[in-house]
Amino acid sequence: MGFRAYDLLKLVEEHGEVLTLRKKTYGDYDPSTSLVGSSATDDYSMTAYFYNYSLGVSDLLNVERGMRKCLISALGLAVSPDTEDLIIGNGDQVHITNVTTMYSAGHSVCFICDVRE
Repeated sequence: MGFRAYDLLKLVEEHGEVLTLRKKTYGDYDPSTSLVGSSATDDYSMTAYFYNYSLGVSDLLNVERGMRKCLISALGLAVSPDTEDLIIGNGDQVHITNVTTMYSAGHSVCFICDVRE
């Protein structure tokens, strides 16, 4: 069964919770020393909804304990999630391992993220 971007957005709006997206930013690369400058983190508030993989997933054999999906609303979010980002909230912290962007009329509506504890 397929979902429209609007259906996913409504799911997040009705059942999601406010969480934190933590993005890591890196300093400039110095070729003379082969080092990257100091890194920092920036936190962004977002609305998201966690759910488990379903039995209908064809690649279910590669799903391991601690792996879930997270649906993030793109509306009002100043940045896009990346594979090095963390999602923090409710005493939980997960790493994003993959991001798929859902579009409607050329605008990003939500992000479907594979996450791992």
